Amino acid sequence: MNKTWFRKLLLSYLPVFFIVITILFALFFMTLNEQNRREAVKANEYLAEQVVLTLDRSLKAIDYEVVQGVLTDKRISQFFKQQQVNVVNNIDTIKALDELKFNHPMIDSVYLYRFSDGFVFGDASNTLNEFPDKAFIEQFEAQMPEETWTSQREFQPFEDTSPRRVITLVRGVRNGSQGVSGYYIVNVSANKLSGEIKQLYNPDTSSIEIIDRLGNNLLQDEDKSPQQTAVLSTFNSPYTGYEIRSGVQDVNGLSLILGLYKVWVVVALVVVLLGVLWVIYVTKRNYRPVNQLVSWIQMSSAKLDGVATNFDKEGEFTFIQHTLEHLMTESKQYREQYHEKLVMHKKYYFYQIFEEHALVSEEEWQLELANYNLSAAGKLSQALIIELDNQEGGEEPSDEENPQLRIQMSEYLHGLLAKHHIEAWSEWISNRRIALLLWLPEGVKSSDNLLNEVVPEIQQWIEEHAESRITMGLGETGDTLEQLASSYDTAKQCLQYKAVLGKNRLIRIQDIIKPADPGQEYFKTIYKLSQSIRLAESDWQDHLDRLMDQMERAVLPRREIENLMQFFLHHLEGELLELSKDYRIIWKNAKDQLEQLGRKWDDLHELKKGCQSIFEAMIQKMQVKKDSHSNKSLMIEVRTYIEENFPNAELSLDFLSARFQMNAKYLSKMFKDEFGENFVDFLIGLRMNEAKRLLTETDKSMQAISQEVGYYNYNSFNRAFKNVVGISPRDFRKQPTLPIKIT
Repeated sequence: MNKTWFRKLLLSYLPVFFIVITILFALFFMTLNEQNRREAVKANEYLAEQVVLTLDRSLKAIDYEVVQGVLTDKRISQFFKQQQVNVVNNIDTIKALDELKFNHPMIDSVYLYRFSDGFVFGDASNTLNEFPDKAFIEQFEAQMPEETWTSQREFQPFEDTSPRRVITLVRGVRNGSQGVSGYYIVNVSANKLSGEIKQLYNPDTSSIEIIDRLGNNLLQDEDKSPQQTAVLSTFNSPYTGYEIRSGVQDVNGLSLILGLYKVWVVVALVVVLLGVLWVIYVTKRNYRPVNQLVSWIQMSSAKLDGVATNFDKEGEFTFIQHTLEHLMTESKQYREQYHEKLVMHKKYYFYQIFEEHALVSEEEWQLELANYNLSAAGKLSQALIIELDNQEGGEEPSDEENPQLRIQMSEYLHGLLAKHHIEAWSEWISNRRIALLLWLPEGVKSSDNLLNEVVPEIQQWIEEHAESRITMGLGETGDTLEQLASSYDTAKQCLQYKAVLGKNRLIRIQDIIKPADPGQEYFKTIYKLSQSIRLAESDWQDHLDRLMDQMERAVLPRREIENLMQFFLHHLEGELLELSKDYRIIWKNAKDQLEQLGRKWDDLHELKKGCQSIFEAMIQKMQVKKDSHSNKSLMIEVRTYIEENFPNAELSLDFLSARFQMNAKYLSKMFKDEFGENFVDFLIGLRMNEAKRLLTETDKSMQAISQEVGYYNYNSFNRAFKNVVGISPRDFRKQPTLPIKIT
């Protein structure tokens, strides 16, 4: 297929696509870079704030200690009080200054200036006129500056030394009410201050500048030229008044890249706009073939019924789609109808010949096979019917169950037989049976060897894909249509003997030859089995086993087995309908289960197992009913005996157990279950009712009445009477005569 138009479209759009995508990628990375820049600004703001805190904390500490020394250190105050040089006091003063420098390593030098004699005392003691820093000190004599620390300046303590960069703290020292008597001057090295600040950041990537009031950078190395940096944040120190600037080193033109963000955005928008214009131009150019195709379809669609021609509303591609869908739908419907007709015709033809036994000549048969691409000339044919076995305890599948499995099974069988050069015609003749007409390869006179190879493979495939097993019936071979129809009937007949020969096997004609009739003992066995079940006897299992063995030895087909089972159920129902209503209800439930079993069983093993389970439950229920009727009669007899013999002092559970041949505990339980009262309470109630009658109607002594109601010991009688009546027998007799309430 020529794809020239496809390549033209592809090459038309790809360049602008790559250009636009490249610009968008660049814009994306620039946006990401802008985000990083903002994060860097935040980080630099934090760094600048930390630098201010560190700088102010260090300088404030020096300032605080200087002020504390001026106010509290006697050595400093003594120096400014004396009028002339005092060696001892100067030694103490120099110690105080050394302590200050020791505590603060950033201090470059410290000296004191005394107004009274113009003496400068420190690392280089001298008079003011000879002191190298005279000009700096003199500017403070007129007026003290407002700022705490000076801007960066150069300090040269000796004439033979090179000047050093420092910032200076000047504090006036007051001498009581006399006012300022001198200055306390501290010089902090700019280099040492820079070293401490640089510990807070990486100088290779970040940049910090401390700008004093004169614009000097306190952190600028003397031997290095200033580097170009991109300042991201600034912060002013409220203590020193210095400005702290933070940023990043301008590596490889970073500041230029950061500044080009807006330019990149504009460039990207321009490129996208140009890309849109280019796409519009290319689309118009490439639309011409589509327009020509639509025009041709519009002219042709008028001849097609049912095709929408409203091009203006639908659009060209929707119009093309509808036209093609219409053509494909009609083509698909035609193919489906043709296939359905072919399948139905094939199935109907199969049914007419092999089920209805329609008369068809050999020539017509051969022509029909040719329509299905089957070559039968000179080949032996044979019928094979495969039946899916029911899973044990399962129900027969419906006709609609798993149609996909049927299709897969048919395709597999045809593929497997084709590997062995066997041509086949397959039809599903029921929901569980598929019939195969087989034509053996030319020159093959028997199918035994081929089927010995094919059958295990079919069984294995069914077990894996259908989770079931199969039984197969095989007819005899022949070379005419009449012989093939006979083979088909034989294969169906073979499957009728699955009930006695077993499932999951291949049944041939020689397997269903019946043995000599043993006398047809089925009906005698059915009669004995029915009688045994009716009487709930234990030998019913032996009769059921005998009936199943007789049918198996006789090699009966399924239809005859079903007829025998129907006769058995009819006869058993007649026996059980003579019993009481309770037994008929038990039989009705069992009958429903037996009818369900009749729709499920596949072989005699399943039938026998199902019958055993149903009859066991049925006989157990019948036995419970039988026992309950027997126990009720016995308990009535026990109660009557107690009522007639309650005066007998020997009457007890053990006495009754021996009398009625029953376990004492079992008798007591059955008595209470039947009458709702245990034996002892019932016996005492009878005796107390008789005692109340004798106490009211006779003048017999208490001892005599006690013995007449079953108590040899009067104390036992008296205690029992009180427990039941609530008063003693003597008190009961003294009461006014009332009607006796029998409990």
